[in-house]
Amino acid sequence: MPQIIAETYELENQIGAGGGGVVYLGRHTRLNKPVVLKADKRKLSVGEEKLRREVDLLKGLSHTYIPQVYDFVQEGETVYTVMDYIDGESLDKVIGRGTLPSQPDVVKWACQLLEALHYLHSQPPYGILHGDIKPANIMVRPNGDVCLIDFNIALALGEEGAVRVGFSRGYASPEHYGADYIRSNKAAAVKTGTTLQSRGFGKSTSEADDDKTLIDKSFQKPSSIQGTSGSQKGILLDVRSDIYSLGATLYHLISGQRPDPDARAVVPLDKSICSEAVSRILQKAMNPQPDERYQTAKEMLNAFLRLHKNDPRAVRHRRHMITAAAFFAIMLLAGASLIFIGLKQMQQRENALALAEYSANAFAAGDISGAVENALAAIPKEKSIFNAPVTANAQRALADALGVYDLSQNFKPLDALALPGAPFDFALSPGGTRLAVVYAYETAVFDLEKLKELAVFPTQQSALSDCAFLDETRLVYAGEDGLTCADVKTGKTIWKAEIATTLAVSADKSTIAAVDRDSDYASFYSAQDGKKIAERSFDGLHLTVPANDIFADAKNDIFALNADGSMLAISFSNGGFVIYDCENPDNDLIIYDESGYDRFSGGFCGKYFAYAANKDDGAQFGIIDAKEGTYAGGYDAEDEMMIQADENGVYLAVGRLIEKIDTAAMAELEMAYLDADIASFAVRHIAGKEYTLAASRDNRFMFYDSGAGMMSADECSEICDFTILGEGFAVLGNRSDPSLRVLSLDKGDKEALFTYDARYAHDEARVSRDKNTMMLFSYQGFRVYAKDEKLIADVELPDSDNIYDQQFESDKDSSWLEVIWYDGTRRQYSAADGAMIKETKGEAPDKSLVEEFETDKYRIVSELHSAPAVYSASSGKKVATLETEDFLTYVSQFGDCIITEYISAQGGRYGLLLNDKLQTIAVLDGLCDISGDKLVFDYGDGNMRQSRLYSLEELTALGEKFIKKQNKLKERKEDF
Repeated sequence: MPQIIAETYELENQIGAGGGGVVYLGRHTRLNKPVVLKADKRKLSVGEEKLRREVDLLKGLSHTYIPQVYDFVQEGETVYTVMDYIDGESLDKVIGRGTLPSQPDVVKWACQLLEALHYLHSQPPYGILHGDIKPANIMVRPNGDVCLIDFNIALALGEEGAVRVGFSRGYASPEHYGADYIRSNKAAAVKTGTTLQSRGFGKSTSEADDDKTLIDKSFQKPSSIQGTSGSQKGILLDVRSDIYSLGATLYHLISGQRPDPDARAVVPLDKSICSEAVSRILQKAMNPQPDERYQTAKEMLNAFLRLHKNDPRAVRHRRHMITAAAFFAIMLLAGASLIFIGLKQMQQRENALALAEYSANAFAAGDISGAVENALAAIPKEKSIFNAPVTANAQRALADALGVYDLSQNFKPLDALALPGAPFDFALSPGGTRLAVVYAYETAVFDLEKLKELAVFPTQQSALSDCAFLDETRLVYAGEDGLTCADVKTGKTIWKAEIATTLAVSADKSTIAAVDRDSDYASFYSAQDGKKIAERSFDGLHLTVPANDIFADAKNDIFALNADGSMLAISFSNGGFVIYDCENPDNDLIIYDESGYDRFSGGFCGKYFAYAANKDDGAQFGIIDAKEGTYAGGYDAEDEMMIQADENGVYLAVGRLIEKIDTAAMAELEMAYLDADIASFAVRHIAGKEYTLAASRDNRFMFYDSGAGMMSADECSEICDFTILGEGFAVLGNRSDPSLRVLSLDKGDKEALFTYDARYAHDEARVSRDKNTMMLFSYQGFRVYAKDEKLIADVELPDSDNIYDQQFESDKDSSWLEVIWYDGTRRQYSAADGAMIKETKGEAPDKSLVEEFETDKYRIVSELHSAPAVYSASSGKKVATLETEDFLTYVSQFGDCIITEYISAQGGRYGLLLNDKLQTIAVLDGLCDISGDKLVFDYGDGNMRQSRLYSLEELTALGEKFIKKQNKLKERKEDF
């Protein structure tokens, strides 16, 4: 039986232990969210008031490189700190494998950790000290960033009221060992003027994993406290103690050796291990005397940021490069420079391959800016004998990031949006172009078209805090000192009302209903001026409010107004559900007086209210005619149910199915069907079409068109708790991740070539030689279309089960489809009007399905169930194998490149653009034909589109233009 802590957190398994406590992986039972719980071994020894102040301080922390602390609970005599679960691997495990990270990685991590320390040390009133920085307390996330973990409340926990400062040998600063050590160290240093040798410390202290403490504002004056070894004199730690520990940690990461516990015996790293500049930074950070170290994390961060510019080795390297270039230019005739050039090219090539991989990873995560930047960095800006040729990987990564060959009508990655903290709530403007995000404890508004931050507003210190748009300019949110309406363009307050956390806005934007977390009544306000219109009591009932509302908002309650604000639907913590008539209480509709349901969703659609009520062993869906006060229909199910209901319609998600409900006829129309249970979904009308975005519990998300056809699918690192569709934009987020993925709808109307009936099933599509017609064909039949979408011919092929093959052929005058049957019959059909040109009868075709293709340099032989073999056209020798599991259908020469076309096991068509060395430089999803100098694409959506081929120079120019645009947006944001 799993252990449940504070009726909220389920302990799953132990993931760590140390001198201060045991660390567990747990799960928030209501939110189904992974968390970390640290069970402290010590007894609670301070008053509840002081404890609460310190807990609130920690819970108020929000930074990219530290975990969010959510809760602090006591179960029996054990105290638990609840915080973010950080997916990744601790650096002690990285070191333990014997593979040391590169210096660039260590420098990057150092900067991130120093940003986190600067944030902690700057917290009012006196700052927060970590106290035990070491590799085991630093996690590397899957994206390569780090997170400083293992926070606790040091001053609130102790034995008999004493503060106990743990430390880890080799990483602990001299202050950790006591004031006597500091004084003797200083005296000895003055006396000898040389590096001191280790004296030994006698008793050792096991690596503690338990202490972060508040920084005493008098840290400059050492004062005695109870130490860690009985009678030994202690000294208060300060920010410089963290700086020492970070320096020691970086020392270990770079050298592979844990520093000597005696700071006086630490051997500086020489240039064979790291650069002299990095070594000097670590020496200063680990100076035995606190006064001789960096005095702030910001100071040390600046040293790292200036590293490249000030590193003497880098300066000498530049000088040597100039000298070497001149020297080897002279010696070029003798061939002495060839080895040097080869080594430089090898180094540059390896770096380019790594950057291309970083670009691909960033693109997969939706970080388009990062993908383009890394791809451009992999391409040398200037031609030089020291630079290797541009790698195919780099060119492919840049083409993918820019999406130049993706002409589909689909939601495509726009960029990643970084937040200061994990999101609590979202709201879209009516036009769908602006996004408001609530996190701890602010509401930020973004322009989705420009990915620009417009305004930031302070909110209630509660994850229940809501926000909603009245129009494209006005935002209503749970402000820190009351319900607030603000102008997102100017950032100015329009009006304020009473304190509230939860709010709802009527569809006509005239009325706002609001309730505070602890209130048993709702207040109604005019959206125009904030004037209070009315108040309605819940007769002692309350919305569901968790004991710790700083964690996250599960959105398990209904709080919704109808179109004109005359009705308010609310679900309560006792499982009750009521639709209040705001004008006549006698007409209130009590759906459930109380019930076992604990998770509700729903909304108004005209006179109807649609709802889903869930509990662990079942769910109920229902539709209420709120105007007539009658039950219109519904049903029960075992699977979890979710509702999206608004003036556009009612949409129900059950298990893996999303369907639209016709409220008048109670009919159901399928919108999407997933391969796994649905985690969240959204439906949006855009330009007369309905699009569905669904996230599944296997960490995937999918887009569907109005015909329930899947447009695209992709993976994400975590379950998408939030799925939002705007006017041409989509946003996905997770309650634990401060990064949002933003996509934009590309309607695919660029470079349109032909339009056809998308309902016609076909395997291939081809354009006639004169480009006046197109042909869609399969073994069942074919159609011919003109450019005006006119259907010229619709032909059903006879004896389709016995068709061996089909080939679309062209000569200088015409185009035709040749169909071959197993009995040797061959028929040619005109691509101009579909008429049969001729019929012949010959020998039965060879069933071995061996095909050959020729280009200027190669002959490619493709056999069934074998990878295509490539032979030199001149020598006849085998030179390569095309590695793919899919079936090769065509090979074409296209300028200096080669295009190979494939059919996947799922029936999808795509092409690969290869350079003259048969390396892939672009993936061409949906490629169906090559017409003249254009690539032709068919995505089965009723449109055939074309694109030219982009040179490397054109791709680079597009990439630089994109980055320039993004930098301008960042500059505007900083100016704001």
